[in-house]
Amino acid sequence: PVCCGRYRPDLCQRTSAVSSMWRAVFVGTLTLWATAASPEAVRPTPPTEATLTLDQARAVARQALFSGQFELARKLAMGLIEADDTDPYAYGVLAAAHSRMNDPELARAAARLSYRYADTRGQKYGAARTAASIAFQQERPTVSQAWLRVASAHAESDRQTKALAQDYARVRAANPLRFTINAALAPSDNVNNGTDNVLQVVNGVPTFGLYQGSSRALSGMVATFDTRLRYRLKASARSRTEANARLYTRRVSLSGDAKALAPASKSSDFASSYVEIGADHQFAFGAKGNAIALGGAIGASWSGGDRSYDFARLSTRRSLRLSAETRLTVHGMAERRWSTASSARDADVLTFGATLGHKLTGGDRVSFGVTVQTVSGEFTNADYKTGSLRASYTFGKQIGPAQITTGVTVGFSDYDSYVLLGPVEGGRQDTSVYGDVSLFFADYDFAGFAPTVQLRTGKRTSNVNRFDIRETTISLGIQSKF
Repeated sequence: PVCCGRYRPDLCQRTSAVSSMWRAVFVGTLTLWATAASPEAVRPTPPTEATLTLDQARAVARQALFSGQFELARKLAMGLIEADDTDPYAYGVLAAAHSRMNDPELARAAARLSYRYADTRGQKYGAARTAASIAFQQERPTVSQAWLRVASAHAESDRQTKALAQDYARVRAANPLRFTINAALAPSDNVNNGTDNVLQVVNGVPTFGLYQGSSRALSGMVATFDTRLRYRLKASARSRTEANARLYTRRVSLSGDAKALAPASKSSDFASSYVEIGADHQFAFGAKGNAIALGGAIGASWSGGDRSYDFARLSTRRSLRLSAETRLTVHGMAERRWSTASSARDADVLTFGATLGHKLTGGDRVSFGVTVQTVSGEFTNADYKTGSLRASYTFGKQIGPAQITTGVTVGFSDYDSYVLLGPVEGGRQDTSVYGDVSLFFADYDFAGFAPTVQLRTGKRTSNVNRFDIRETTISLGIQSKF
């Protein structure tokens, strides 16, 4: 048998070998029954012999693939590889031929070698797309998505990038597994939601208490990682059932000034994590474009390295298509939390909200949202009501190098009762205002991932000045273009 090169002897096909060839010129005797022709072009003529150069052999191999003559394409590719065992085009033909001949292992190996030996961006782009196509044909959509991202790193034009985006959307729709990853690194002047105040003041009256360093605003660096996985269990034209999981983690690195202000504090004291697993079912209901989703999840939360509470949650969401440009989404959630510290800190959480989104002429988008939440439990300081309003605006067209989204959020919290050293008269009330600007630099991507920058700033005021907070954070992250 002829070997496909010293790197991958397993690519050898256990069939008769093609004739030997010179390295510079592909010279051999090939029996061509339907050279470079579709089945309709085959004529009952006697076999002929042809002497082909390397370029001619590549052209014939390509046509053999198009006309369904995969064994002929394989033999031609083997001959090309004997002439040059680093020929990326030959490995690409071999990969396609083995794929159509139901030999997935050899097809994948040849596809990898085609990419490995490609010299130019164009060759690597083509090899990666071929590998993605083979993986998709073999019903390995996740591998196909990975190869499409590799191809994106070698795209040379907007046309190629758009073609990849279309391919990626098609593969993603076919893939039962979907995952999203968001990571960010953010320098912040308040990593712990601390106060700028030193002297404790309640309802405008000093209590002569002093806040410890850990309660003061501490500067540093915040790193977050948020990944979500969804797996489609069942789907039809009108419904879909999915299992899902989420892992969120936040890590803090205190600055030198923060360590000097709070020497007893460690960076890990301000770390947090959150994990959940669950399932949801969505189905069409009412007019076209309207749907209902029902879901449930269980999980746990950690703070400062210690497990804070476990939880179970039920949720529902109603989506209404008011017009071609406008959609209203209403959602509700009921959650039970079991504290790991004491049953007295167990809590019930009810959340209701609505978001109205509208697409403007020109492609800009505007949205308005409202959320209200009640948290109830035996522990006085964890029994409260809160609400928030948010408005955001997304520009449809890129401005300079960035796609821009702006937003403002106004919030209010009310504690009927609150205890410091003693009960606070009238409880505690907080008001907050935050603004943010997000920039997405889609033109500076690698493998379909592009950088993001978000500036968030705002403040919270309270009748208990421990909760008077000012914060400015700049987050650097990555986001998928597809």
